[in-house]
Amino acid sequence: MNRAQETTAPSIAECREELSSVVKSRTFRQSPRLARLLEYLCSKSVTRESHAVNEHMIGVDVFGKPLDFKESTDSTVRVEMHRLRKRLAAFYEEEGAGHKLRIVVSPGKYATDFIVLHTDEGANAPETGSLLTRLGKRRLILIAVTAAVVTGCCAVAVVAWRAGNRDRTVASHVAAAPLLSDELHFLAGYAGDPWVDSAGRHWQRDRYYQGGIALPGVKELVPPPPDRRLFQTMRAGSHAGELTDDGGTFAYDIPMKPGTYELFLHFADPLRESAQLPDRQDGQNLRHFTIRVNGEPVLNRIDVVADGGTAAVDVRAFKDIRPAADGRVHLQFVPDPNEPFVNALELVPSRPGHANPIRITARPSVYTDAQGRRWGPDDYFVGGSVIANPVPAAAANLPELYWAERYGNFAYAIPVPPGVYSLTLYFAETFFAPAAASPICRGPGCRVFDVSCNGASLLRDFDVFKAAGAAYRPAIRTFHGLRPNGQGKLLVSFSPAVDYGEVRAIEVLDETPEPRTTSDH
Repeated sequence: MNRAQETTAPSIAECREELSSVVKSRTFRQSPRLARLLEYLCSKSVTRESHAVNEHMIGVDVFGKPLDFKESTDSTVRVEMHRLRKRLAAFYEEEGAGHKLRIVVSPGKYATDFIVLHTDEGANAPETGSLLTRLGKRRLILIAVTAAVVTGCCAVAVVAWRAGNRDRTVASHVAAAPLLSDELHFLAGYAGDPWVDSAGRHWQRDRYYQGGIALPGVKELVPPPPDRRLFQTMRAGSHAGELTDDGGTFAYDIPMKPGTYELFLHFADPLRESAQLPDRQDGQNLRHFTIRVNGEPVLNRIDVVADGGTAAVDVRAFKDIRPAADGRVHLQFVPDPNEPFVNALELVPSRPGHANPIRITARPSVYTDAQGRRWGPDDYFVGGSVIANPVPAAAANLPELYWAERYGNFAYAIPVPPGVYSLTLYFAETFFAPAAASPICRGPGCRVFDVSCNGASLLRDFDVFKAAGAAYRPAIRTFHGLRPNGQGKLLVSFSPAVDYGEVRAIEVLDETPEPRTTSDH
């Protein structure tokens, strides 16, 4: 048996490493659009959906095109696919020339394949017409990417809300013999196929509900949230968005494995865009409802429009959620007095007494740093813009965590349960650097801004360049003893003084003291 025949599929670790090395390479570093496109195509292969990927899906999911965009008049996707193939070829001709494992996107396809490249000098295999024998000494073995190969290393996948799919009947969906899970993410009112978001979360269709009706979500979200797809459907007690008081109760009875969980609830109220609103009314104080977990109220008379403030969406977090005696987490959405609703629900394992760490970067995809910490893509922002400024070769030691920034007059509304938290902000100056192409200003004094959390000042007249001591150097600031505001948020605001504020990454850690026991006395 020759060595070509002995070749086996690459391991999960090998494929992860290869994808990571490609998107981190110098060839792809200056093109986050192409890196995002590559990760998306991989994610569709992971979920075995590559056969369904088309030009329109890529335009909407990767490049932010509107749902009604016409690929016949917009060539963005075709152009970027051509650029991606050229960029991959360039990478493997130069930086990746020595790689034995390669990523290939064949012409005419919207799917990725992993190829094992090896040489077998002494093999004398007969001519069979196979790809291996046609290639002679340098042989490629094409291995389709499976769900087990690159799980956890790809980014975005989505199926949009299907127009007209409105379930206006009182519904029930509780599995007779449910499969217990240790993590759930699902979209209320959604009946489409599962998809994977840029943080690697697998979103499922609506399930485990009792009562309520499925409705479309908000059409226009201003300012745009990190992922509008979470809000394209909803489950409501009645026709949410109409100014009535006749909404009914609905519930979720979710089977979960024994353990402690963190619960996230996502809301976007249609009242924000209702034609019934009086002049100069923004939808506040028009809808109130109560939410119970296992019979106990966790939110009394919540008003999600007021709760979200300037954001178009509202996210609330709760820790120490455990299944009841019957093995289910019971959620009730009760009129108080108006119709309740919810757009998305998540249950994620956590440590008793503590919320999970929150680590986000101004990047479109997940990043794992040298310490093994997992950083999610940009999330919970309100306003601002993202940019990745070129990093010169002389500053190549700047960690990848700092390669992109959110800048402007913006905030992060980070949902956390009651407790005590530390907040760490990561900065770097790459725009007003002496070697940058910006003709506006260079060096200290070009960017000065304030940072506050829930109205309390954290940084005053902060100059990233001065704080770091030079361009292309990290500046890190940590603050302790922070508590969420009345809306369950750490509202971190960046207010410009000279030019715009900026941040590269944010880390929130639960520092709530462990509860005292009798043995502590």
